Amino acid sequence: MQEFLSTLLLSSVSMSLVTLAYAAILPSLSRRYAAKWCYMGWILIVVGWIVPFRLRIDLIPAQMENNPLTHANTVINAISHIDARDTINIPLPIPLWWMLPTIWGLGVVSVATYHTLRHRSFIRMVRRWSSPVADIKIIEILEGLRSELKIKKHIELNVCPVITSPMLVGFFRPTILLPPLQFSDDELSMILKHELIHLKRYDLWCKALVLTATVLHWFNPMVYLMSRAMAAQCEISCDALVLQGVDFQGRKQYGEAIIGVVKNGAKPQTALSTNFYGGKRNMKNRISFIMDTKRKKAGFIILCMALACILTTGAAIAEVNDPQETTRPEVMIAPSNSDSGNVNEVTHFLKLLRRPYSDRTNANSLQESIRPEVVVAPPNSGINNDNEVTNFLSLLKKQRNVHQAK
Repeated sequence: MQEFLSTLLLSSVSMSLVTLAYAAILPSLSRRYAAKWCYMGWILIVVGWIVPFRLRIDLIPAQMENNPLTHANTVINAISHIDARDTINIPLPIPLWWMLPTIWGLGVVSVATYHTLRHRSFIRMVRRWSSPVADIKIIEILEGLRSELKIKKHIELNVCPVITSPMLVGFFRPTILLPPLQFSDDELSMILKHELIHLKRYDLWCKALVLTATVLHWFNPMVYLMSRAMAAQCEISCDALVLQGVDFQGRKQYGEAIIGVVKNGAKPQTALSTNFYGGKRNMKNRISFIMDTKRKKAGFIILCMALACILTTGAAIAEVNDPQETTRPEVMIAPSNSDSGNVNEVTHFLKLLRRPYSDRTNANSLQESIRPEVVVAPPNSGINNDNEVTNFLSLLKKQRNVHQAK
């Protein structure tokens, strides 16, 4: 659990940097690339928030591999086999690591429970007060749009007086909800097409991914910034698909329909639904994109850039903050190309380390006389590896000569 939380925290930090960078350059990208590609970039970032594991990047220069001293330093993970009286003190885990899983778990359960209860309450309210649309003309418009977009799934169309904006709800039984407002046929056609595009692109499932990221990283305020920014870009990209091939007058009519919904006010809703009206905060930006008729380029480069930032940023932070590299002691032994006598004495020494302490203290004087010295040092201790290896080899040869003389 400690390792998982460490990985989650490092991922949260790296994804915060990626989210801030993408949000900063998004206005510039939106002027050049199509809105759907900018939205797909946000989807990729959401996946990065949910999946905390990254590829590892070796930050050690390649020139170090040719240094003979690197071959003389062999890391031996023998902490569990060496008696505590013969080794340096190994720091125990900080007690905070035992508290963090509890705090994080309570936060996850609280946020998930809040959104679950809110969604269930909203769905019960909608089922209670909504009623099927009986106007044949409206139903024909819906069926025509469903055939145009090649959507085979059955879609319910209801009027609900407790909502203020058209929306799509339901993962397995999709339902379009309309507020009790009067729309012209052209406005209604664009509104219904807007919600059908949400259905065709599986935007509800994308919102579920955003909610999952919010639950996992509830402690990070950047995840809420990402959630709001992605919701706004989702509506903008959907507007762009609705208005493909529409002239300036049609775009103006579509913007007036959105503004008409604004006058009706806004009420709380579930996070697992689309929203034709995205809020007053993003209204100015959304209207400007609606009236923008300039042709935009495909933005496959946006996906490549987002993916590269997610992988490299997360991997670099994970490499720098790898806890295993900062707590594992180093045992420096002879190089692999030393003579057979040195290898045998090193092997004998390692066997002694694995024996109980009482057996080692009762060993005969001959075994005591040939026990070599081993330097056990924490990483980055500043010990000169070259001198230590030389002294160690000299000591081995001296002990072997004494043993042969006896």
